[in-house]
Amino acid sequence: MHAFRSHPSCFHSIFAGILWALIFAACGSTPPSGSAGPDPDPEPVPGGPGRIAYLRQNPQTESYHLHIVDPDGQNVVNLNPIDDLAAYSGQSWSPDGTQLAFASNRSGDANFNIFLMNADGSNIRSVVESASGDFASSWSPDGQKILFQTKRAGRPLQSGETSWDWNIFVINIDGSGERALIHTDMEEELPVWSPDGSKFAYQAGHPGLGVDIYVANADGTGAMRLTDGSGAVHQAPAWSPDGTQIAFESNRHQPPALGSRTPRAQYEIYAIDRDGSNLRRLTISQPTEATRFPTWSPDGTQVAFEFHNFGTNLIQGFSTLMVMNVDGSNAYPIPNIPINARFPRWSPVP
Repeated sequence: MHAFRSHPSCFHSIFAGILWALIFAACGSTPPSGSAGPDPDPEPVPGGPGRIAYLRQNPQTESYHLHIVDPDGQNVVNLNPIDDLAAYSGQSWSPDGTQLAFASNRSGDANFNIFLMNADGSNIRSVVESASGDFASSWSPDGQKILFQTKRAGRPLQSGETSWDWNIFVINIDGSGERALIHTDMEEELPVWSPDGSKFAYQAGHPGLGVDIYVANADGTGAMRLTDGSGAVHQAPAWSPDGTQIAFESNRHQPPALGSRTPRAQYEIYAIDRDGSNLRRLTISQPTEATRFPTWSPDGTQVAFEFHNFGTNLIQGFSTLMVMNVDGSNAYPIPNIPINARFPRWSPVP
């Protein structure tokens, strides 16, 4: 992807300096077609509005915990106790930026369910608890509902069925009014509300046959596919604050597999208008890199994302968080973020 440039505040130890040197050495400098390209004199690391919630693996328990950081790398806060054995995932912000919805197995069984908490980690309470597992929360813009994906379909199992695919449900924040919105024979995942609450975007597809980005009305009707159904993977949609664009990750640029070996998906960040037009690629990575899970700044000028480097470990590699302008220029790593930070979600308010 873009040639990343270091910043003094990124390096607070010899280990961190060596790690970032590996990242920079692995990164290419070819800009995406149509983007501004890397700036030979990049801007200083900006603060940016709002805060970013992300996941980081706890080295003590090896489970993922929720953290919050300013876009300039300051004020890092761990929202979960260091000795908490539970795992946390799929967070989303309340529209006023004071609370988070998230999925966790903190109830003590193997299932993940949906919870809410204050943005300082206090007042955790349950919204959805089921035996089927619930993930990927998205808080509605009016603050009253939560979208989520679940392994149930709002109907009994049919003859020959042993389990449901992922489907999309909605529930009131007090736990009432749960109902299914999307439940087809595809896997439907990662739903996200549009900023005006009139629609939601999600990913859907059949295993091994590709995944596409869809948009549906808030009641689940009128589902429309935005991406081309080519068999590539298009996933993790994120709305721009003005509701006119959707960023997502995809491997659509990746050549088909040769022989019987399926190559590791080399995801890049793309954007598309809400009507399916004006598709463009925002990042270009090296073969041992991937950029994933985009999220927009509240002023719509920047996109944060996961950056993965598999250069030393083709199975897992390491990840961190980066920010770029919406045209793909001036990409920089968020300072003070340790390795294995994942799934950034930018707060909707400055």
